[in-house]
Amino acid sequence: MNDLLIAARKNKYAIGGFNFNFYDDALGIVLGAYELSSPVFLMASEGTVKFLGVKKIVNYVKQLKEDFNIPIVLHLDHGKNIEIIKECINDGFDSIMYDGSLLDFENNIKNTRMIAELCHDRGIPLEGELGRISGIEENVRNIDDALTNPDSVVEFIERSKVDSLAIAIGNAHGLYKGKPKLDFERLSKINDISSVPLVLHGGTGIPLEDIKKAIKLGISKVNIGTEIKITYFKTIKRYIGTINKNDVRHLISTIQNDIKELIKQYIEIFGSFNRV
Repeated sequence: MNDLLIAARKNKYAIGGFNFNFYDDALGIVLGAYELSSPVFLMASEGTVKFLGVKKIVNYVKQLKEDFNIPIVLHLDHGKNIEIIKECINDGFDSIMYDGSLLDFENNIKNTRMIAELCHDRGIPLEGELGRISGIEENVRNIDDALTNPDSVVEFIERSKVDSLAIAIGNAHGLYKGKPKLDFERLSKINDISSVPLVLHGGTGIPLEDIKKAIKLGISKVNIGTEIKITYFKTIKRYIGTINKNDVRHLISTIQNDIKELIKQYIEIFGSFNRV
């Protein structure tokens, strides 16, 4: 699965990592990727895993893979609970992210490497995090940030054995307070020395021109979660306010369509269309 990110890095585009919370938004995400012939990371948070269950998620995504002939990567986003991570590894997730960002440098490396060994035994790539991305979303509640130190990147990658790296360059989870200011000079330095693809979390709210610039400077995966939730609720409110229907299926299909169109907009920005 990591070959997808390596190809994206080489050709200067990014693959979207889109968070789903239930089956309806998951299908909307995949439909958007399918219509534009784009690979996609379908990301489940630990909250989603607890809500739906690992085996139910894996079985559903397996069916999506059979129905749509595009690369769909089932990815655990911000894994912190070791037992949940192990369950995802053992029961069929394609990709794992371990978030040790609240730990000190040595313990982050220690835990990340331990998870990397579990993943690699199953042929599963691991995304790690160096630095600390601020914001509040799901199980990510970091009040302060700590930008990724370029001087620590090579050591972290070599010792932790990660296959991709989430970095902190001014990005944040959830909604931004004011305009985000990405440190492009820091990103460029990190990309120059990193042996693995780089990941940008907190894509919701970053100006589109800044996302494009970050991709040119080395970002190979961009995560979008909050905007999908916002779209979900906006669609429900609009539906209730303007459509006189008593049909749950029509509501769900409307939600799926709106999410599909959102995903297509991001895929155009990321440049991952027609990459299948």
